[in-house]
Amino acid sequence: MRVLVKALLTLLAAADVAAFVPPMHTKNFLCRVQSAVDDADTAASLQIPPFIASPVLEQVYPALIAHKEKYGNPNIPLGSADGKRCNTLRRLHFQNKLTEEEAAHLTDLGFRFHSFEDVYYECDFDEMLQKLMDYQQEFQTFQIPKKYEPDPELGAWVTMLRRLKQIDDLPEDQVSKLDAVEFEWISTRKCGSSFMKRYREVLDKLTEVHDVGGDEAVAALLSSDAEIKKWIDAQKQVLANGKLSESRVQYMEDLPGVDWMKEL
Repeated sequence: MRVLVKALLTLLAAADVAAFVPPMHTKNFLCRVQSAVDDADTAASLQIPPFIASPVLEQVYPALIAHKEKYGNPNIPLGSADGKRCNTLRRLHFQNKLTEEEAAHLTDLGFRFHSFEDVYYECDFDEMLQKLMDYQQEFQTFQIPKKYEPDPELGAWVTMLRRLKQIDDLPEDQVSKLDAVEFEWISTRKCGSSFMKRYREVLDKLTEVHDVGGDEAVAALLSSDAEIKKWIDAQKQVLANGKLSESRVQYMEDLPGVDWMKEL
C-alpha cells in the first residue's frame, strides 16, 4: 500500500494534475496524498511492542502513535475507523480484556480510559437493560455488585443509574423503563471502605439540613460542625495530590449545598 501511494504521488508530480483534479483543489489534494504517504511511512517503520496481544490494539497501534506525534496525545476522535477502534479499546479495558501490560503502556502514552460516568454515556441503554434483565433472571435480584467481575460494564452502569436517579439527572423514559421492570433503586450492598461509611454519614446529614434550609443551612452547618468540614477538606487535599478516584470525585460533587472544589 505504501509503495502504491508513493508511486501515485510521483506520478502526480510529473503529470498535469489539473487535467483530472480541479485547479482550486490541486494543492489540497496533493497535501492529502503526501499525508497518506507520511502515515504509511510511520506505520511501516513502527515496531509493535511484543507484549501486545489484543488484535484491536495491534491494529490501531500505529495510528495511536502517529496521532500522539502529531497532536500530543493518542486519543483519536470518533468519526474514523481508528477512532471507533479507540472506543473499542476503552470498553475492552473496562471489561478487563486488556492485559495489565497493555493497559499500563496505553496509560503511559496518555490514552484516556473510560470512567464509570463514561460507561453510562457510551453504552446503549436498551442493550444494557437487556443484560440487566438477564442478570435478574439468573440471580433473582437487581443487586449487582459495582465491581461485577463477569461484566464490569454492567456493574458500573447500574451504579451510575442509581447515582443519576438520586440527583434527578436520569431521563424520564429510562426511569419509566426501569420502573416497569421493578428495578431496585436503592442498593442494599454496602461498601466497606472507610470513605464510603463516612461519606454516607455526611451525605445523610447534609441532605437533612439542605431539605430544610437549602445552601445557606448547609453553609451554617459546615461553620459549626468542624468534623464534617475537616473530612471534606481532607478529600480536597487527596484530590489536590492526584489520589482521589473519579468515582469518589463524583460522590463528593453529589453532596448537597457543598461547592467542595471551590478553594482548590
